[in-house]
Amino acid sequence: MSLANNDYNWRLVAAADLAENITVHVSTAGKAEVATGQNVMGIVPQAVKAGERAPVIRGGKLGGLTGFSAGAKLRGQADGTLGTGGANPIYAIVVSEDAATAVICSGNLDQNV
Repeated sequence: MSLANNDYNWRLVAAADLAENITVHVSTAGKAEVATGQNVMGIVPQAVKAGERAPVIRGGKLGGLTGFSAGAKLRGQADGTLGTGGANPIYAIVVSEDAATAVICSGNLDQNV
């Protein structure tokens, strides 16, 4: 997926400390907070401290993955991490040429909001 600009991705203030590659949604205060797996609005690609600006990726590629194999379909888990288990929507697919990278399935974000 190629994006012409960065309008589809956000920079929000983190409501709490956020780990690398954690799924988030926008809180009622307009901050990025950990999503529970079904209400994912984006993925934070790097660790961020509470109160700092958090990049929230909604399109493009996500790097820094570990423990997955090519073609793995990543879903949001109850603790906000990405994993292959469960029945939540698929938010990213690990690319075949690099098991540490996934393409974000933008159309699947927000479907349960």
